[in-house]
Amino acid sequence: MNELAPLTPKQLEIFNFIRKYIEEHGYPPAIRDIGRAFDIVSPNGVMCHLRALQKKGHIHRDEKTDTQGGKARAITIPGVSAGGFSLPMLGLVAAGKALEATEQNERLDMKDLFGGDNLYMLKVRGTSMIESQIADGDYVVIRKQEQADNGEKVVAMVDKSMTLKKFYRKRDHIRLEPCNSTMDPIVVDPSKENVQILGVLVGVIRKC
Repeated sequence: MNELAPLTPKQLEIFNFIRKYIEEHGYPPAIRDIGRAFDIVSPNGVMCHLRALQKKGHIHRDEKTDTQGGKARAITIPGVSAGGFSLPMLGLVAAGKALEATEQNERLDMKDLFGGDNLYMLKVRGTSMIESQIADGDYVVIRKQEQADNGEKVVAMVDKSMTLKKFYRKRDHIRLEPCNSTMDPIVVDPSKENVQILGVLVGVIRKC
């Protein structure tokens, strides 16, 4: 599977808007819907963001679809459809003493599992979080927010580069601590470098 390129904060906002719109309406937003939501006057401005999202692999667009009437072409996001992403919940499985099998007829919605609508997912590249059981190739579920408490695992943007680390705010600096004893922390002086919290870790998904 190809690695997804990281998004800028604005691209991430537009991606989350499109994802939520598809989940709630069952179809993608029109160009004018995106423009209205983000105060983008020019349709070409919206299309530039969509091309960037497509180039980075976060959305797919049907280039043959008619764009008359302000349609943003047929946008799809892998794993996202009307109502969000859910899987059949068939019951419990033992990791110790065997359990009696009981049939269930439920579905587990990813939004319900991780608590809320304001979520997005990133694929992990690297081994800086392995001592927190987060490995290269895992998918992390992030709740979008701009503040975090000390010790929380966050996605932070440091001078246009995204990183997943434990967050600590001190009086004169911010420390982004890896969960890998072989690696050094990232220490940032906020008065000299731009630091932005993009979200807090709420879950990890691993493909076996």
